[in-house]
Amino acid sequence: MKFATFALLGILLLGSHASLNAQPAGTSQVVLAYVNEPTSPPTPLPDFDGLCLIYYTMVGGLDLKSLFAGPLFGPPVVDRAHAYFIWVSDYKAQQMSSNKEFTSFMILEGAATIYFTDRPDLRDWTDRSTWGEPVATFVRKAGMFQSRDGGISGTFANTAQLVSSQPFRLNGTTFDFKDLIPQGMTCFETIVGDYEAGSCIAIGK
Repeated sequence: MKFATFALLGILLLGSHASLNAQPAGTSQVVLAYVNEPTSPPTPLPDFDGLCLIYYTMVGGLDLKSLFAGPLFGPPVVDRAHAYFIWVSDYKAQQMSSNKEFTSFMILEGAATIYFTDRPDLRDWTDRSTWGEPVATFVRKAGMFQSRDGGISGTFANTAQLVSSQPFRLNGTTFDFKDLIPQGMTCFETIVGDYEAGSCIAIGK
């Protein structure tokens, strides 16, 4: 993963109009996917501790109108400025090993939060208090980032265990992340320079 100070993710929903209050996703079912939208130059490696801030473009079976603000008529605007949901996680990294083929970094365990707001236009990206209501919190377990170019590009995998969530209202309906991913999720991503893309699967009992 390219760990810019602000790495922004987009989560891609599978299907449309499904409620988060439906049955939990099946074990190993893909429930989220994402791409990023970088907003700052990368922090020099290997000291790239910082903040991962991403936005979701797919969550369970919600449609794009449920994930992004936009004009009353017409398609939603799919970008971070219009995203209802963002993921925020502070992280620390340690370089583990390096040889002629791979450099490996351990991304240490940390906390992560999904924020929701129905007024993304009021967010100030320099002020966390404006980012929305915390609707799900996770323990982001340690994971490995493996790179063939010293940390510029590579692959990353880690697990985020859901520890708490709270219901929220979206388009007149109540949702709760514990109904979609009660155990959390494992995410896999590919990084090329400042850009990332990946998908997350539900953890079974």
